[in-house]
Amino acid sequence: MISDKLLRKLAKTINEAERKQLSELSIIQQPDGSYLLFSKYYIKKYDGYYVVEMDKIAGTKSFNVLKNAVAWCTYDKRNRIYESKRLYELDNKLSSVDAAMLVHQRLVKKSKKLEEKLIYLAKLGEEKMEKKQIIDELDSYVTSSKIWQTNQFNMKSA
Repeated sequence: MISDKLLRKLAKTINEAERKQLSELSIIQQPDGSYLLFSKYYIKKYDGYYVVEMDKIAGTKSFNVLKNAVAWCTYDKRNRIYESKRLYELDNKLSSVDAAMLVHQRLVKKSKKLEEKLIYLAKLGEEKMEKKQIIDELDSYVTSSKIWQTNQFNMKSA
C-alpha cells in the first residue's frame, strides 16, 4: 500500500490533471482489500465471488475469478460489448462445468454398475474438454485486456 507520506510527495510532483489521467488508467487495491479500477469500477469479494459495482450505475456483475472481473472492467470501459458479455458468460459457464464435474466424479465413485461408471466417465471427459476450451478462451480475453492496460498506461505516462 502507498503511505500517506508518499501520496503527499506524489501530489506535489504530479499536477491534478495528470493525477486524474493516471487514476482513470489505474487499478488500486484499497485498504479493505477491494479494488478501484479506472476511477469507475469497484471489485469486492463477497461470499466467494468477485462483485463488480460501477460508479453511479445501478447493478452489479459477479465473477468467480478476480482476473476475469478485471478483464471485464477493461472491456466495459472500452465499450467492447461483445467481449465483455462473452467474458461474463464464460466465467459463469466455467463455474457450471466445475459443478457438473464434481457431480459426475461423485457418481463414478458411488456407482456399482460398470455401464453407469462408463457413462459418467464419458461425461467427465466431455466436461474436461469443455473446461479446457473455456479456460483457453478466457485466457485470450484476459491477455488482450492486459496488453491494452499496459499500452494505455505506457502512452499516458510517457
